[in-house]
Amino acid sequence: MVGDGAVLWISLAIMALGLIGSVVPGIPGVPLMFLAALAYAYLTGFENVGVPILTLLGAFAVLAFVADIIGTSYGARRFGASIWGTIGGAVGGITGTIVGFLFFGIGSLFGLILGTTGGVFLGEYVRKRRKSPGENLDGRPGRGDWRRASRAAGGVFVGYLISAFTQGLLAAASIAVFALALIY
Repeated sequence: MVGDGAVLWISLAIMALGLIGSVVPGIPGVPLMFLAALAYAYLTGFENVGVPILTLLGAFAVLAFVADIIGTSYGARRFGASIWGTIGGAVGGITGTIVGFLFFGIGSLFGLILGTTGGVFLGEYVRKRRKSPGENLDGRPGRGDWRRASRAAGGVFVGYLISAFTQGLLAAASIAVFALALIY
């Protein structure tokens, strides 16, 4: 069996990764921190970290998950995204993550953000063009189409920032609760 000191250091390392993941897409930050605390509690016989602490950390994990969904949805909807923009954002996010990681070396984080934003933009632009073309006399798209699509794409980014901030706070609270449980 692994000693208590090693279990603590491994748990803290996973929590540090969770702290990073609370603001970086692709890593389930606060839920990962909860799982680290749960594993620590189980492996140490629930000596320092008991059920009340785990319940609180579990609530933080659920709140972080809800904040992620609500934050990005709020940002997208608040700035005018439709179902077209939402689907475009999902497809763009997946594509951006893969392309960013495999081909351009920019990393999956930036690929996800740029892909999601670009996907929402394209989805909204296509929707606006299909609904009301708004073309100029020369057949080019009207300025309102670009403006509306840009606004919806910006909303996704604002929603992501709100979500990341909330998850960062919940991650910091998780670390504080876990540390206090170890001290007291």
